[in-house]
Amino acid sequence: MRPAGFAVPAGVLHAFESFGCGGFLLDRERQLLFLNPAGVDCLGNGLMMRGKRVAATDRESDVRLQCLMGVALNSTDGARGSASMLVRRDSRLPLAVRIVHLEEEARAVLKASLLFVAFDPERCQPPPLDMLTDLFGLTPAEASVAIGIVAGRHLAEIAADRGVKIGTVRNYSKIVFGKTGTRGQAELAALLTRLAFLVPSRRGEEP
Repeated sequence: MRPAGFAVPAGVLHAFESFGCGGFLLDRERQLLFLNPAGVDCLGNGLMMRGKRVAATDRESDVRLQCLMGVALNSTDGARGSASMLVRRDSRLPLAVRIVHLEEEARAVLKASLLFVAFDPERCQPPPLDMLTDLFGLTPAEASVAIGIVAGRHLAEIAADRGVKIGTVRNYSKIVFGKTGTRGQAELAALLTRLAFLVPSRRGEEP
């Protein structure tokens, strides 16, 4: 049975669900008030509940996560009241997390102090090749390698799929990082994750 006053928070979190994002509303003590189905999927999959609080399963990520939530809650500056980070996961791409300290009007309506959004890049469609070629000047081959890297594929696997030598793929990867201004898989994943908001979610399908 849903608690009284659930309709408005549920509507807000449903909007994030439509983008494939886990949405969590937390109170002043960082205790969980509401979450959406995608948020449930994140629990045990990079995030967990520690008592009534949301935490990261990776210890180092959790230290930073708790710190950022504390900073956001204690901030009176809108710019400092939000932050982004990556939550590391074993053998998987990291979750992209956004923490937002809600404005007074939103707090009154939602009965919550923090909005916590988690995005799993492995559950979204990758950006189309033409989006990457238009935005970053990547060639189709470079864009394909970029998507393969973000999907967690080894360079040897990408080379085998494309029927080229691994050295060729390694050169493509260096060009991709240079053109996108990223330094490795995690940064590239974070960048393409933001672009993935423009692509329909794959929720409900097999990852």
